[in-house]
Amino acid sequence: MSVAEKKIEMLEQIGAGPILERTLSKLIAIQIARYRMAIEQLRPDLAVFEKRFNMSSEACYAEFTAGTLGDDGDIFEWVSLYENVLLYQKRLNLLGVSPA
Repeated sequence: MSVAEKKIEMLEQIGAGPILERTLSKLIAIQIARYRMAIEQLRPDLAVFEKRFNMSSEACYAEFTAGTLGDDGDIFEWVSLYENVLLYQKRLNLLGVSPA
């Protein structure tokens, strides 16, 4: 059992479950907002690449991971930005919310 789990169990045992639940819900809401904001901040950068290369970020990522897009520095930057979006979307999914 982790330290955090031990602390949660201890708080539940002393009757602080409702307070703990509200606090955790607020922390989760803050993380959700942060991930959504990060995705929105990346969208304009992705749009520049999408327009320049006339391709969606999803298509670029698929081609890059298939090894058919080459190794241009701009492509690496684009893929890196998109991987950040994918990471934030994955974290949102783990938190049980839609990335959109």
